[in-house]
Amino acid sequence: QLIPQPLSAVIRSILSGLLCFALAVAASAAESATRWTMLNVTPKQGQADCHLIEMPEGSQVLIDAGDGWDAQGTALAELKKRNVTHLSLVVISHFHFDHYFSLLAMIRSGITVDRVVLNVPDRKSAAFEIPWGCNMQDVDSFLQELRARHIPYRTPVAGERIYEVKSPDGTVAGIDVLCAFDGLDTPVGRTDVNDTSIILRLFHGPTRALFTGDLNHKLGAWLANSDMDLSADLLKVPHHGTEGCAPNVFFDRVGARAVLVSSPKTLWRSPRSMRIRNYFINHQVPFYVSGVRGHVTATLTAQGYLIETER
Repeated sequence: QLIPQPLSAVIRSILSGLLCFALAVAASAAESATRWTMLNVTPKQGQADCHLIEMPEGSQVLIDAGDGWDAQGTALAELKKRNVTHLSLVVISHFHFDHYFSLLAMIRSGITVDRVVLNVPDRKSAAFEIPWGCNMQDVDSFLQELRARHIPYRTPVAGERIYEVKSPDGTVAGIDVLCAFDGLDTPVGRTDVNDTSIILRLFHGPTRALFTGDLNHKLGAWLANSDMDLSADLLKVPHHGTEGCAPNVFFDRVGARAVLVSSPKTLWRSPRSMRIRNYFINHQVPFYVSGVRGHVTATLTAQGYLIETER
């Protein structure tokens, strides 16, 4: 004869089972995620970009390596703190010091790199930008060191998928190239080095994040009026959120629900960033600034995203 359990015991058993199920679902979701951390490599005044991407199967990708004019060594120190010893892919959006130069220090420290995707500017355009950190002698030395260390590098083409993996639950995650102009033959004619920035889309299933390098106003306006699919849930704001970056219509086209800005606090709060700052305030889009929030991590899943900040 079966003796029924007291009702409270039955309820406890059901609740316990539901809790275990919820924890299992949460653990599964945590494993099936792509984590993008915008590293705070500009703690004072200088501008720099460095983004560490942990793909769902465990590989590590770096988008820009930073230099940090007033914070040299910060990007490398952060990778060491996070026990990063190997990068499956490095993307250099464009050849300004604050986006690429610390990669050499990373490699010399023992961090191994499988391959590099980059976009080398033409020499005539670069010659005008030595004061802003694009000296072709330095670029040549950088490429020479990659060759000497047998690290393959190349320039991608628009529409190319440069990285793809599957998460434990079967979700596809990866990085697509939307465009990579050479600065000479572009839809808006000759541009500066900022507009050679490789525009990327990071995705985890249907959840998207757009990386824009230092995309400027003129080319940004052309992209905004093109038929290119720019939509994304998250946006890395171009050019550290300063006035010369892509116009407001570009932000309209992207339609991001949250944005990350690699910028020191003083620059973000200055008149140079007023238009961009006001746009996101007026459109009630939350913004996360590295110089204010520290390291910012966006966790992308097939269901959406979660943003966490250091402070």
